[in-house]
Amino acid sequence: MEMENVQIIQINQFIKVFLASSEELTNDRNVFGNLIRRLNKTYEKRGIRVDLIEWEDGDAAYNNCRKQNEYNDKIRTSDMFLALFRTKAGKFTIEEFEVAIDEFQHTGKKPKNYVYIRDLYAGETETDELTAFKRRLSDEMGYFWIRYNNNDSLQLHFVMQLQLVEGSRIEELKIENGVVKSADITVANMDSLRFASRNEDYQRMSQRLKELPNEIEDTRRLLSDHPEEERYKDKLQNLLNERNKLQDDFDQQQQFLLDTAMRITRLQGERITDRMRRAMEAFEEGNVHKANIILDEAEHDADRNLTDYYQSKKLTEQKRQNVINSIEELLLKTSTVMADASILISERIIQVKSLYAKADHLAVEIDYDKKKYSDLLFDYAEFLSDYGLYKDAEAICLKQIPFVENLYGSRHPKTATTYNNIGVVYNYQGDYDRALEYYLKALSIRENTLGKEHPVTATSYNNIGVLYYNKSEYDMALEYYFKDLAINKKVHGMVHPDIATSYNNIGVIYDKQGNFQKALEYYFEALTILETVFGAEHSDTAALYNNIGGVYNALGNNEKGLEYCFKSLMIREKVIGMNHPKTAQSYNYIGRAYYDQGDKDKALEYYFKALKIREKVLGKEHPDTSQSYNNIGVVYKNQKKFNQALKYYSMALTISEKVLGKEHPDTATTYNNIGMVYYEKGDRTKALKYLKKAHRIFENVFGPNHPSTNNALRGIMNIINDPFNQTTNSLHRRFR
Repeated sequence: MEMENVQIIQINQFIKVFLASSEELTNDRNVFGNLIRRLNKTYEKRGIRVDLIEWEDGDAAYNNCRKQNEYNDKIRTSDMFLALFRTKAGKFTIEEFEVAIDEFQHTGKKPKNYVYIRDLYAGETETDELTAFKRRLSDEMGYFWIRYNNNDSLQLHFVMQLQLVEGSRIEELKIENGVVKSADITVANMDSLRFASRNEDYQRMSQRLKELPNEIEDTRRLLSDHPEEERYKDKLQNLLNERNKLQDDFDQQQQFLLDTAMRITRLQGERITDRMRRAMEAFEEGNVHKANIILDEAEHDADRNLTDYYQSKKLTEQKRQNVINSIEELLLKTSTVMADASILISERIIQVKSLYAKADHLAVEIDYDKKKYSDLLFDYAEFLSDYGLYKDAEAICLKQIPFVENLYGSRHPKTATTYNNIGVVYNYQGDYDRALEYYLKALSIRENTLGKEHPVTATSYNNIGVLYYNKSEYDMALEYYFKDLAINKKVHGMVHPDIATSYNNIGVIYDKQGNFQKALEYYFEALTILETVFGAEHSDTAALYNNIGGVYNALGNNEKGLEYCFKSLMIREKVIGMNHPKTAQSYNYIGRAYYDQGDKDKALEYYFKALKIREKVLGKEHPDTSQSYNNIGVVYKNQKKFNQALKYYSMALTISEKVLGKEHPDTATTYNNIGMVYYEKGDRTKALKYLKKAHRIFENVFGPNHPSTNNALRGIMNIINDPFNQTTNSLHRRFR
């Protein structure tokens, strides 16, 4: 008889969750059971299983047959202990809580203890026993419990706690269209979470986003009836711009709120100050601005507590605890500040950077808990990197690495994360050799500890692929992109945006290698997924149309190439408007298509359209604006209009030197281009000056054998060996 092959999954880690509750919360307990069953479908692929141990604290359940000692033993060996309350606090649930707390205090490791208290329905009152228990939690233990009012809130808090206990954060929580997900599992709707639904900024943004589509369509109809009316054109663009910016702001606001909820989750079960409790309660009620006001005193008290600590003749544990409290308050405030939409984002970044710096200083001075200090440095470096403060992020990462190596060892997943993070920082700064060194260190650890088919390992494969792409080492980039794709297929299935990204990345490499048929194959795979998931009229779908159009142009099928480029343009003009950076990108692709056809005048027309948008929306000191100047310079150089070419190349160079730095590959590309213009003009001295600058940077960044390095060197040798040779050797920046 033919047998089916059954995949055997090796379970390497069990997470035991003990759930205690009264019989009045049977439905909530069932929610836990269903959620854990869904989570295990994801976790078991990584060799992890979550086991739920349930006990209902109901008098009828016992009848003297309950084996209390057996349950106590199960509690002691659990990783998480959860106690659910509503109107009453049964004696067995309280007893089990005591066992869990005693065990944690004895081991310092587990079980992690979490108390959930459901909001009362109208007309309900809690028992005196529950009131006394809550008072004991807050007054004696400084404990912050979880309030919840629906299943979404219950599920979200548990998943965040599970991630902290599990350690490697198996799947980061993400928000898609207002839905919080872990992997592809729906955890909660943002609208159902009190900290979001009651937040005034969240409500305002959400409501306005619901109103805008009708206003946009009404204006489209007016413009259709009166196509020459400039006022309707302007109104439509203003509405589209408002929607685009508001959607970005709303997505960011949702993430900030979720990040703050995660910060609070870290503090659940810990001893907290009264000020932290009040701030956390204000946040949970949707008033993040009030939470910020409550925490404003924390910064002043932090300085006072540290001074008091220094000056004390006897360094008492209480004085040290005061400083620790200040650190925790400052860290909580980093999250509430970022979630406070009443403050300009630029001001939020400045405030939070200062808060992290102060918390870091306090932590060093009082020899803060090492694991908590490790988390502080992780968050600090990630924040700096997220907002482009790469030099500051590099300094924190370099400080963090020896600390984490000593704390966890050189082969731990957290150490790998540290290596990966500094690799990201170096990659953004164009220091590819050091980035690769740390990426490979991270990968080695992840392959050995998490396995070669883990999503976190896939992140390393992708990062290394991007780096090799940046270094123009395309065969190596392909190798790592294919590894990333294989894992994504296994984790997400065949129709998922992450799969489309992997296909696109592979298509880009084949495109760069000149293997255009293969590039088309992968671009169309990506396009099929995006059209299925997002629809044909989506900005990400438009990006694929651009890529496909570029390949057709390279194959000489200019008609097909322009067709796809114009498809992209039409979508973007409709969806995001005429004056948007991505619309400028579509103009740029069309300009490139005309350039490849030899129609330089048409190329300039569309390059200038792209430039106009970029100068207006991004400003005159943005890398994309620099790219437009560079592209226009390329055309003028090709037309032998050398003075015009130099004008635009010089404008591109000014931006590159200021924004990217004088040692960045893009800056070197512009040096090279300027050098070749001077070469064609017959100015050998200036040509050599710029080409030597380009060559030195390329050699430092890419090494002596890289095509860019060799290209610049050939230009130099042409001038030295044959000053009358007018053969151009210009290296043009990649068109985007």
